[in-house]
Amino acid sequence: MAEAYLAYGRRDAEWTRMLWQQLTRHGLRVFFDELMLPGDGVVHTLEQAIRDTTAGIAVFGPGLAGNGNDGWALTEYSALLQSCAERGLPFVPVTFGGAPIPPFARDWVWVDFGKATGQAFDDKAADLARTLLGEQTAGVPEETVLAAPPRPLTEPEQRSVVVCYAPADAEYGRRLVERIGRAGLPVWSVRSLRPGDRHVWAIRRQLRYATVIVVVMSSAAQDSDDITRMILEGQWHGRLFLPVLLEGDRHYLLADLWWADARTGGPLDDGALAQLGRLHEAALSGRPVAQADVLPEPSTVVPSVHVPAAVSLERLRAALAEREIEHADLLTTSLLLEAADRLDSGWLRRRDGAGLPCALLSGADALWAAASDGRMGFRAQTAIAPINGGRHTEFLTLSTKLGWRSSADEAIPAYREFAARAMGRPGFFPTLRNPRSEQHMDWYDQWTQTVLTVHARLRECGVRS
Repeated sequence: MAEAYLAYGRRDAEWTRMLWQQLTRHGLRVFFDELMLPGDGVVHTLEQAIRDTTAGIAVFGPGLAGNGNDGWALTEYSALLQSCAERGLPFVPVTFGGAPIPPFARDWVWVDFGKATGQAFDDKAADLARTLLGEQTAGVPEETVLAAPPRPLTEPEQRSVVVCYAPADAEYGRRLVERIGRAGLPVWSVRSLRPGDRHVWAIRRQLRYATVIVVVMSSAAQDSDDITRMILEGQWHGRLFLPVLLEGDRHYLLADLWWADARTGGPLDDGALAQLGRLHEAALSGRPVAQADVLPEPSTVVPSVHVPAAVSLERLRAALAEREIEHADLLTTSLLLEAADRLDSGWLRRRDGAGLPCALLSGADALWAAASDGRMGFRAQTAIAPINGGRHTEFLTLSTKLGWRSSADEAIPAYREFAARAMGRPGFFPTLRNPRSEQHMDWYDQWTQTVLTVHARLRECGVRS
C-alpha cells in the first residue's frame, strides 16, 4: 500500500521528481506515476492508488499556475482530495516558486518550498516525510494558516490551554507556549498544527474545548482578523480567558477582563502561571470561577485600543457574510460598547445612550438587515416590540416577543444555548448580550439596561420600522 499519493501538473514534473526522491530517501513510500510499468492501465492504476493511499500530496507549482487548462491534473487533484476528505486522511498542498494555492485547497495546512534548493529543500522534504510517517516535527509557520469554512467539532483527546498570538508575535508566542508546557499544563497553539490538518476546523475545535484561552495582546493582534475570530469563538463557547499584554493597548474585545503584564518581553511570572493553573483545574473540574477572583489586575492602568467605527462595521459585515451569526452578534455588542466608551465595564447605562452615534446604529442595522432579508436587525426588533418609555417591563415584553425567552418568568440560559434558540426567528439578533459579564451576579440587570439604552437611542435616532 502506498503511504502517500503524489499529484502534480505535467509542467512541474521535474521539480516533483526531486520531491519524490527526497521523500523516498527519508523513508516515505510514495506513489509517483512515472514509476508505472509499460502496459499498466493508466486510469485503473491511478484510481487504485488513490483508493489505497493513506495520505495525499498535491503539488501546485508555477507550471500548473500558468496552465489553467491542465484538465488531467485538476481531475487527479479532485479525486485525491475527495478520497482524503471522505476517509479522514491527511491532504497536503505543496507549493514552490511563488505559485498560489487554488481556492479548493485552502482548507488544508500547506507546505511552501518557495525557492529552496540544496539542504534547505532536503530539510523541508524530510520534515514533510516525518509528518506523514507520524513522527514529531517542528510544526508549521504561523503565516500558513488561512481562513476556511467551519467544520463539525468533536472533543480532542486532551483539553488544553490554548495560546493565541499574531504571526508578528510568533517568537514571544512560542516562548510563552514553552513556558506553560514546562509548568506541566497541556498547551496548544497554531504551531501544533501539522501539514495535512484542516486548520480552521482544528483551531475551532481546540477553542471550543479549551480550558483557558491565553491571548497575546499587541498592535498586531489588534489588527488581526484571525485573532478577533479566535476571541469571538472562545466567547461564544463561554471559555475562560487570560489576556497577556505584550505591547500597545489592550484588545478591545477583552477590555473588561483582568490581564497579565508582559511588556518587558518576559514570559508569565510564577504568580500568573499559578493563576493560569487554577483556571485550568477549575475548567477541568467544572467548578464555576470568577476570573476577577483569580487574576489580579496589574498596578499600571493601560487603556483599551480605540477601533474606528469603519473597521468595526467591516468586521461585522465579514462575519455576517461568512454566516458566523453568533460572532456577528458579539461584535455588534462590542462596537456599541466601544462607541459609548464602556468596553471596560461591558454594559451600557441609560446616560451612555447619547454616546451612540445614530450613523453607527443605522450602519449596524443595515448590515444585519441585508444579511437576513430584513428579518434581523434593530428595525426588525422595533417592528415586533417597540420600546417607548424604557421601563423594565418593556424589556420583558421585548425579550418574549423576540424569542429570547418563552415566558416572562423563564430563567435565561448561558449565551451559547441562548443563541441556539434563534432558529430563524425574526428580530432575534442582535441580542446585545455580553457573555463575558455572566460571571457577575448582576449580569441580567446589566443586559436589561443595555438593551433598554440602545432601543431608547434608536427611537431618538429614528431607527425604527
